[in-house]
Amino acid sequence: IEMQLTYQMDGEPLEQLPNGYSDHYVPDGFERDYERGYDNEISFLHAYVDANDKSIFYYVDCSVIQDYGQIETFDNEHTVYERIKVGTADATLGTNNSGGRTGYVLVWEKDGISHTIIGKISREELLRIAESIS
Repeated sequence: IEMQLTYQMDGEPLEQLPNGYSDHYVPDGFERDYERGYDNEISFLHAYVDANDKSIFYYVDCSVIQDYGQIETFDNEHTVYERIKVGTADATLGTNNSGGRTGYVLVWEKDGISHTIIGKISREELLRIAESIS
């Protein structure tokens, strides 16, 4: 009862994320939770919470795709998936309505970097965040 996504590299993987590579848009009212995330040369995980309601959150996870099979697993029992575009990249958007608030998972690959955004925010804000990553 899960969706499994496997990334594999053709050729040499990037040595590190491009300089300044990050999510550059944060919705109003959200603040970064530095205790829940990390930044290093090949990946980052940024966690954000709504300043007024800590149950509203999202995560942005980007990493250089390594030459070994990189695997991510997502819920398939409560989530409906569709194919969309993030800029010019093909992406998969999952929508989950369990637990009383709609949540999303958005995954895509571009230029040797895997991108994942997971959160209980609006679809519009999720896509704005995705478009801001560079």
